[in-house]
Amino acid sequence: MKTTFKFVITISISCILIMACKKKNDPSPENPIAPNNDETELITTIKLILEDTVTHSFTTYQFSDVDGVGGNPAIYGGINQSDSVIHLLQNKVYSCHILLLDETKNPIDTISNEVKNEAVDHLIFFNSLNPSGAPPSVYLTNSMLTIKYMDLDANNKPLGLNTIWQTPNMPMNKSLLKVELKHQPNIKDGTYAPGNTDIQVEFKVQIN
Repeated sequence: MKTTFKFVITISISCILIMACKKKNDPSPENPIAPNNDETELITTIKLILEDTVTHSFTTYQFSDVDGVGGNPAIYGGINQSDSVIHLLQNKVYSCHILLLDETKNPIDTISNEVKNEAVDHLIFFNSLNPSGAPPSVYLTNSMLTIKYMDLDANNKPLGLNTIWQTPNMPMNKSLLKVELKHQPNIKDGTYAPGNTDIQVEFKVQIN
């Protein structure tokens, strides 16, 4: 993208931390620094659009904070969703498409298009795990969920806007699913360490 964006959203029970990409120092939760719209592009909203590959039914899980720090509270909410919990069925395969938006713009700016265009500089991580294998995948121990990357950049490194989720053949209690987009310009090597976080959101996964 022509303008580097850095916008971090970390969700916990009691706090939200948002920062602009170009800030060198992390703001504290007690004194968050709002992004400067003149210098950065924002990611206000992340949507996880899940499709059951057998029934072809769709469910959207969403987090958004359109007006940033000091405005209305950030919210989780999508189709059939009222909180941060993603409900999946056991022994199922889901296709997941991640949509990143800046809803402060009119019309709404689809930031994930820019991420796709600059795939060699970006990678979406799940629970900070390095993708491995072919196709690249990660295994979330607590939920026993396997996530396979279905999109690769020009260097055959994973991107993560489109993934396949395989659930275990047993129910599992709620567990963390941290979705994090990292910006890794000229340093992307398929691992978590390089670069800086553009957006990070914590959901929970429950297998029923």
